[in-house]
Amino acid sequence: MSIFQLNAPEGPPDSAVQNRLTAAGAVLAMLFFGGSFSMQLHAKSQVSRAFAESFAYLAVGLVVGALMAFLSITCLLLCQQCEGASRYWYHSKRAWFIVAHIALYLAIAQGMSVGLTELVFGIKHTFNAILLAQTLAVFASLLWLLLLIVAPIQALCSWWPHLWAGERILVSLVFGLLLLFLLLTNGAIYMIQDGEPDSYWMLLRAVIRQLVQPMSWLDTWAQSDPS
Repeated sequence: MSIFQLNAPEGPPDSAVQNRLTAAGAVLAMLFFGGSFSMQLHAKSQVSRAFAESFAYLAVGLVVGALMAFLSITCLLLCQQCEGASRYWYHSKRAWFIVAHIALYLAIAQGMSVGLTELVFGIKHTFNAILLAQTLAVFASLLWLLLLIVAPIQALCSWWPHLWAGERILVSLVFGLLLLFLLLTNGAIYMIQDGEPDSYWMLLRAVIRQLVQPMSWLDTWAQSDPS
């Protein structure tokens, strides 16, 4: 379905809304399966790490991803209660559809993080395949940036010329807040588990590092015994 059909004055068709609802449900299931699988995989790992250390960042990633998926589902349901485009953001079917679209991208990013972290870590440390693990982490980092920043911005640019002022404010504000929330929560748990001092500077540093989070999958926490 082309962007022109999604930008129709009557708003995106119900078929597009239903397709996104199906995708959001699949992402939600993937998050919980990925989290469970990663924890089971860690339990069988020969690398010495406390279970709680692995569970904490997986739990945060799962919760954040699930919240994004739930938000996407909620906005898609709101779409079905609205009628087409509107100058008032709270009545705009198109605006809520865009918010759902953005939240879905961020949920997929968290699903990738929750599902692949222990796999990449295990490839490096269990099989001592450093180069292979680094290659996988670099590719995952590119996909991570695509899901977090490139794809949402591209979607906003595609819709932008067709939006009213209120719709523009809503979708821009929501995207900024959701991205900040994701980076802050992920950065905070990585900072805590790495045993770094509790300060605004260290939190900012941890947040910036989240832009290439998959590169962090390769290593144990600084306070852990990697032997």
